[in-house]
Amino acid sequence: MRAARDGRPLLWVSLESADEARALARLARRAGVRPDVLVRLNPAVAPETAAALAVGAPGSKFGVLPDELPDLIEAGGRPDGPLRWRGLHVHVGSQLGAVDAWRAAIRRALAVLALTGGTLEGFDTLDCGGGFPVAWPGDPAPTPESFAREAAEALSALPPDRQPARLAIEPGRAVVARSGWLVARVLHVRERVVREPAVASEAPPRETAIRQVVLDAGMTELIRPALYGARHPVVALTSLGREVEPADESESGAWEVRVEGPICESTDTLGLHPLPPLRRGDLVAIAQAGAYASSMSSTYNGRARAAEVGMDRGALRVLRPRARTRAFR
Repeated sequence: MRAARDGRPLLWVSLESADEARALARLARRAGVRPDVLVRLNPAVAPETAAALAVGAPGSKFGVLPDELPDLIEAGGRPDGPLRWRGLHVHVGSQLGAVDAWRAAIRRALAVLALTGGTLEGFDTLDCGGGFPVAWPGDPAPTPESFAREAAEALSALPPDRQPARLAIEPGRAVVARSGWLVARVLHVRERVVREPAVASEAPPRETAIRQVVLDAGMTELIRPALYGARHPVVALTSLGREVEPADESESGAWEVRVEGPICESTDTLGLHPLPPLRRGDLVAIAQAGAYASSMSSTYNGRARAAEVGMDRGALRVLRPRARTRAFR
């Protein structure tokens, strides 16, 4: 509100409940400004992603249903009140494995936008959210072009006077995930024998040898795998103290090993990865950490936050030095 009062307003503010509308209206009146507002719509679809990321599902806590929209606008001071109602915001979920739910959500939002815009002047904006995946190497996934085609088809099915004047997307993870890597050091390597249940009642249990590689980085630096089973590729930078060349990654010396973090939680694991022989002190890099390792990191278990290093015009620059443990005192 201060920025809007100073002549630097946000493009819009997104809200998703009548309570938020009332609170924002009070702030707007106090500041003497009239901010542009989008209402988050729950599209009630079945997103093709992990349950923890399916924020557009019918039972999700996010957004309002179409029949709740009039009450929200009323709570925010009505059409001519302190809030300028500009349109809808919809977000299906992250890491979408197909475009079907996204297509259905966009078509539903366009219908609600056109219906509401017929009686609410300036209600002309649709923010389609994100969901564009960063796929595991080799896995099929919809491309940005796939989403663009679906949006174009949905828009072309409407007469020009019912199409939104402004259309936005939030690529987020699809843009920044590959820009970040988490570099970790091997603490120790272990061999473990795991007993698997017998397939037949008379058959003896099967024993499988598993190699575990425990790193000095884990869920405190990258919580996504522990939080909702996200997968991040792991590559070796050194093997037995020697640098690994990119061409060496596919050599037959690579074993499928279980990569673990150091935190005292069994969920602190990065899963199975083909890696060359490793020992204490070797370095590995965890890919796709640009979203959202840094912002979701923590000091759980008394861990100091990792240093952050950026590449600026070909030169490395320390963005944030490693925290010191005395900061916890």
